[in-house]
Amino acid sequence: MKRKIEAMHQLFGYEDGFCKDCSNFIGEKNEYFKCKVYGKTRSEASDWRKSYTACGLFNKEYSGDVEIIEYLNRGKKAANDEQIPGQMSIEDFI
Repeated sequence: MKRKIEAMHQLFGYEDGFCKDCSNFIGEKNEYFKCKVYGKTRSEASDWRKSYTACGLFNKEYSGDVEIIEYLNRGKKAANDEQIPGQMSIEDFI
């Protein structure tokens, strides 16, 4: 997956300023920062930097119904749970 801010710039363009000054920028206990538009998770996958160059949604409301992180993750394929022929399984040891 592309860097988070690159995806935001590709989707919404650039704006003068930095993410830290945007109304969509959120501080989580002053340690973790998130972007409301990109999406919030409990992992560092959605951590945001104050120094990122702002995207085209700088201080604007996002009217989309899907967070950007969900939109980007839709293209990922689910793990294949099929057992490969000849592959050992846990049941072989029980």
